[in-house]
Amino acid sequence: MIGNSKIGKVVINLSDRGFTDVDNISDPSTQRSGPANANGIPYVMPLRIKTSKDSDFWLLPIEPLVSVSGGNVVARRNVAKSTGRGTIKERWTQDDYEVTVEGVFINTGDENTYPDDDVQRLRRICEAKEVIEVECDLLKMFNITRMVIEKFDFPFTKGDNVQKYTFSGPSDDISELLIDENAVQH
Repeated sequence: MIGNSKIGKVVINLSDRGFTDVDNISDPSTQRSGPANANGIPYVMPLRIKTSKDSDFWLLPIEPLVSVSGGNVVARRNVAKSTGRGTIKERWTQDDYEVTVEGVFINTGDENTYPDDDVQRLRRICEAKEVIEVECDLLKMFNITRMVIEKFDFPFTKGDNVQKYTFSGPSDDISELLIDENAVQH
C-alpha cells in the first residue's frame, strides 16, 4: 500500500521502497510553553530534583518516565477456633508511595562523547544520604514533594553518548514526632 495515513498528529509516509517515514505535523493548537529538551520538544511532566546542599532544582535534561504506586498497611488478626473464613482487619493506614524514575541521558552535542556531567550529578544525588526534594506535576497530584532514594541503576546502554538510569524509593512526609504536653488534654 502506497500513500499517506494520518494517525493523530503524525503522518506516516508509506513508500514503495519497503519502509516508512514518520513526520510530525505542526499544529499551533498543540504547542506548549515551558521547558523543552535539547531537540526542542516540550516536556509534558518535567521532573526537577535537588538535595539540601543544592541551591536550585535540577531539571532532568530529557523528560523521564515517573511512576507512582501506593497501598495500605492493614493489621490482620486471626480468630482462634473461628468457624468463619478469613481474618479480622483491626486498623489500617496508608503506606508510603513508591516513586520510580526511569530516564536516559544523551549527549546531543557530540554523538561520540559520554554524558559524564549528567551521570556524575545524578550519582551524587542518588548517593546522598538524605531526603531528595522533587517537583513534577504527577507527584503534585499525590502531594509528594520529597522522597528517599533506596535503589538506583545505571545499566549498560548501547551508544557512546547515551546512558540509561533508574532510581526509586518511598515518598517522605514531614511528620511531627514531638508532642506538646501543654496541648494534650487529660
